[in-house]
Amino acid sequence: MATFSSLEIFNPHVPAMALEADFHWQTQGEKGHLALTLTPQADGQWLSLLGGKLRFWLRGIDLTVQGEGATINNGQNFFNAGEIIFKPETLSPQIVNVDITLAEQWARLQVEVKAEARQVAIAETQSLWPADLSPNQLAIADRLLAKFLAEAYLTPALCWGQWLLSKSADSDPQIPWQPLYDIENHQAVTEANTISLGDRLRLAINSPHLDCLALGKLVGLDPQRDLAGGKFVGADLNGIDLGNSQLMDSNFRGAILTDSDLSHADLRCGNFRGADLSGAYLEGANLHQADFRKSSLALATLIGTDLRGADLRGATLQNVNFSGAKVENLQFGDNPGLTPTQEAWLLENGAQLTSESVQEMLR
Repeated sequence: MATFSSLEIFNPHVPAMALEADFHWQTQGEKGHLALTLTPQADGQWLSLLGGKLRFWLRGIDLTVQGEGATINNGQNFFNAGEIIFKPETLSPQIVNVDITLAEQWARLQVEVKAEARQVAIAETQSLWPADLSPNQLAIADRLLAKFLAEAYLTPALCWGQWLLSKSADSDPQIPWQPLYDIENHQAVTEANTISLGDRLRLAINSPHLDCLALGKLVGLDPQRDLAGGKFVGADLNGIDLGNSQLMDSNFRGAILTDSDLSHADLRCGNFRGADLSGAYLEGANLHQADFRKSSLALATLIGTDLRGADLRGATLQNVNFSGAKVENLQFGDNPGLTPTQEAWLLENGAQLTSESVQEMLR
C-alpha cells in the first residue's frame, strides 16, 4: 500500500493563514494529486509591536511546490501556483491541487507559502502613532508596517511543510532531509529589524510637511516598488511622479492625483473611487480591474492603457484620450464629458454601458 506521511509542517501564523495537505492516489503507488488547503482567518492576526499593536490580514499569497523523486504537473520538479487572491468580503479556504507522478520508489515534496509587502493589509493599529497624522503620513506608515511584516516577521515563509510519498508501506526509505529553516536564528533578525522600524516610524511622525514621495524616500521606501498595496485614502499626491511604479492593489479613494505622472505604472485592482485625476498622465498604465467610480479623469491621458475589467461608472471623462486603450469588459455609464463618438468607440471595442444607483456608487 502506497503511503503519504508528514516530515514537517509549520504554521507559525495560524491566525493569519494555515496550511494543510492531503494526498489522493489516482493510480496506487504511481500518481495522484496533492491537495493543499490554505485557510485565512476573517479577523486576521494581532501583533504587539513597539509598545502598541496592529492587526493585519493577507489579501494574497504565493505558493510553490518542489519535488524530489517525483514530477509535478507537466513533467517538472518545480511548480509555482502564482498568486492566490483572498477577498475581504469572502474570506474562505482555497484548495490548490497539484498533480504528482512518482519517478522513484519514494518522493519528497516541499511546499512554501510566502507573502510580499503588497499582499499585507494593515486592518487597524493601536498606540503606534498620534491620532493627528496626515493622510500622507498614514500612507507611508502603513507601507512601513507592511514591509516590516513581509520582510522580518512573515519570513522565512508564512508557512511551509515537507511530505514523504512511498510506493509501498513495506519499504522503509532512509531519506536524508533537514528542516527548511532555522527559526531561532531568524528571531534575532526580527528583533533587530523592529528597532529599525521604530526609528523610521518616528521619522515619518516628525515630518508632517513632506509630500508622500519625499516622506517615503526619507524613511527608506523605494517609491518604484514599496508603495504597492498602500492606503492613500485622501492623500495629496498632486503632481507626483510615480511613472513605472508598482502600485497594484492600492487604495487611492478620495486622493488628489491632479497632474500626476503615472505612466506605465502597474495600478491593477486599484481603488480610485472619488479620486481627482484631472490632467493625470496615465499613458501605458496597467489599470486592469481598477475602480474609478465617481472619480474625475478630465483631461487625463489614457493612451495605450489596459482598462480591461475596469469600472468607470459615474467618472468625469471630459477630454479624455482613449487612443490604443484596451477596454474589453470595461464598465461605463453616467459619465460627464463623454462624447457620443467616444461612447460608440468604447462599445465597439468591448466595453459595457451600464449604470448603478447613487447609493451603490458611494458604497
